[in-house]
Amino acid sequence: MRSTIAEINTLSLRQNFQLLRSFAPNSAIMPMVKANAYGHGIIECSKILSDEGAEFLGVAFASEGMLLREAGIPTPIVVMTPPETSELSLFIEYSFHAIACSLETVRRISVEAARQGGVAQLHLYIDTGMSRDGIMPDDALTFMDEVKNLSHIEWVGICTHFATSDEKDTTFAEFQLKLFNQVLENLANNGYFFKYIHASNTAAIAHLPSARFDLIRPGLSLHGCGATEEIALQLHLQPTLKLRSSIISLRRVPAGTPVSYGRKYFTTKETTIATIPIGYGDGYFRSLTGKAECLIHGKRYAIVGTICMDECMVDIGDDMMECGEEVVLIGRQGDEIITANQVAEKCGTIPYEVLTAISARVPRVFI
Repeated sequence: MRSTIAEINTLSLRQNFQLLRSFAPNSAIMPMVKANAYGHGIIECSKILSDEGAEFLGVAFASEGMLLREAGIPTPIVVMTPPETSELSLFIEYSFHAIACSLETVRRISVEAARQGGVAQLHLYIDTGMSRDGIMPDDALTFMDEVKNLSHIEWVGICTHFATSDEKDTTFAEFQLKLFNQVLENLANNGYFFKYIHASNTAAIAHLPSARFDLIRPGLSLHGCGATEEIALQLHLQPTLKLRSSIISLRRVPAGTPVSYGRKYFTTKETTIATIPIGYGDGYFRSLTGKAECLIHGKRYAIVGTICMDECMVDIGDDMMECGEEVVLIGRQGDEIITANQVAEKCGTIPYEVLTAISARVPRVFI
């Protein structure tokens, strides 16, 4: 196995799950495991979360749900993007829950369920301001009146999604919540009730307690991260992932030596350059060039020169090192820590992208 691995701490994953459960003790939990569980390993993480008592698992696409079913995971799965017509049969065959965003799709899945002799389990998706998927609030009652007599359909839930719940200013999120509550009240007054009402992603769990309803949908928080460092600290979460590698070569070079493609970095004095076998082919962004740091022996060092596809270089000065020494790119070593949020800030993105970008050629090791 490569020395470059993504090490996943399963105890921290379990503890984060139970901590989030404690914030909403009366709510079911749907861990979002889409995008390879945010880069942490969809099958292994789903097994652990199911073992901890997750009532549902959330994915983005039917293909992700198939991976879980083929791995023997029986937990109910909700596919959180609108089902594609070519995949409707999979929702019945694999017992996936679908979100309802159009009248035509609901009609088609009813026909498919009847053909297979099954039942399509649906969640009505209300667009309260994300403008991505869903039924408009003013159309919700008409929509339900149109579909109420379709056969082989079970209405399990109703949901929405917040656009700004990770921001300090919760004004728009509160507007969305108010709009969603109005839809719920209008539907209830006309005899439409749902077992599960869900809206809260990680940030909403932290910032909007009244939006927890019957089901919460934590994602990155399960892995000890939030959209911001503040959210992770507020929820007392523990990072589960350590991205680590090792030194594979060392060379002593004089002052003025260029390092890597484009000769963007020159040594300022005689120094030692350590080479690390990780690069943008592993999802360690090239845009971190000139900005990234790593930990060796619990000390921060600058990653220098252009980050390559398969390698990057570290200026370790006069410190004594050996090949095989552990290098941490994300995670804790000694008293120092580099978080996914810190890496994201350096390259102008969000921790979600940093973690989901870790490529498939980086082995996930569960400890």
